[in-house]
Amino acid sequence: MSYGLPSSTEIEKVIPKKAIIEKFSLVGKERSGFDAAIHRITIANEISPRTVNIPSGEIRSIFVLRAELRSEDCDSRVLSMLFKLIEQRMIIVLQCGIRCRPTVFNDVLIEGSWMLQSDLSFKLDGLDLDDVWTNMVVQIGGLHIEEGNSLSDQIRIDAERRALEARIASLEKAMAAERQPRRKKELFDEIRALRDSIVGLGR
Repeated sequence: MSYGLPSSTEIEKVIPKKAIIEKFSLVGKERSGFDAAIHRITIANEISPRTVNIPSGEIRSIFVLRAELRSEDCDSRVLSMLFKLIEQRMIIVLQCGIRCRPTVFNDVLIEGSWMLQSDLSFKLDGLDLDDVWTNMVVQIGGLHIEEGNSLSDQIRIDAERRALEARIASLEKAMAAERQPRRKKELFDEIRALRDSIVGLGR
């Protein structure tokens, strides 16, 4: 399973679960939880000047790992652990049966959508690996980098926007149920201020 990447990038090296358990000193519930969630972990691909005709930038290599799950539910703590396995830029493809979900960590955890394995295809776009990484994160997260923003800026702004939108939805629900005109007006004013905050994001 190459995920649309060149055959020159393929590694297919299984990481023994025992090595992961020892690396993170997992015991008790942590160990049993990890073992229950993960069937096998494989370093699937290495994207580097050695494997593709793209020069490095600040980023020298990008690894793609495949984590075969026992079910589609995967604890975020297990994911966080997996992203600490290799101190390199890394994409983890969660796989369960014929479905998969690309995930990546760039300041925050970014999760793509579940899809058929055959539909996942990464594109290596960019003049160097810095550009390639940015474009892969954008592809996974469905991001749109607004003019003047860096990737990290855009991820932060999108997270703030989602938090504000969630707060607005909660306040709108409260306002619909509120009977006191004064409190209803207060909620309306708070919603309007939050919407103004959304408009001002990224300026």
